Amino acid sequence: MKNNLIKVVTLLLLAASSFSCKKKYDSMNINPLGDLVATIPVTVTNYDYFERFPIVNASISNGGAFHFDFQIPAGGPTIKEITKVTTTAVAAGSSLTQLNNITMSGAGAAFAYNATGTGANRVVTPIAGNNTNTITFSSTLAQYLAFRQANGASAGPATTTTTPVSLPAPTTTASQTPTEIQFYFLMTLSDGTTIIPQPARVRVQP
Repeated sequence: MKNNLIKVVTLLLLAASSFSCKKKYDSMNINPLGDLVATIPVTVTNYDYFERFPIVNASISNGGAFHFDFQIPAGGPTIKEITKVTTTAVAAGSSLTQLNNITMSGAGAAFAYNATGTGANRVVTPIAGNNTNTITFSSTLAQYLAFRQANGASAGPATTTTTPVSLPAPTTTASQTPTEIQFYFLMTLSDGTTIIPQPARVRVQP
């Protein structure tokens, strides 16, 4: 009887120790087996493909227009604007540093896709929202090529065998690597919160 009591007490102590040592996961300690969900998630609702990143098509023969429709959950702050936009070559990986280093005017705005002017006279123009939880970014391949021509290879994929730079038309071989342009965005919400959603890509089609 005494031995059984000792075993029960030992088991209770082990159980208590197990619960007290349980790892607590929060925003500073990420559960390796859990999903990391943004406080205010941003989704692209009009994607044509989702391959780690949302991807939309842009057809050369159809004029090259493309757009991203962004959405955040309703019931909270709305989207005030897309404050900054930049692009990179897909192979370049993350360009958060490039995005964050953009200034709203002057030479530091060189890599801002949503800016006009050159050098010290370059000015970023935020893309205004409509006081809702959605916003759209629209552009064309022609606008991208002008940006790429001004900023070189750091601004994204393109051949440099022609002037101005032209995008290589995709082929239909089994080993085809799609021509894609990777965009980064910094959004500002109505309460002043800033959000950098995951990159979104444009896939160039013939």
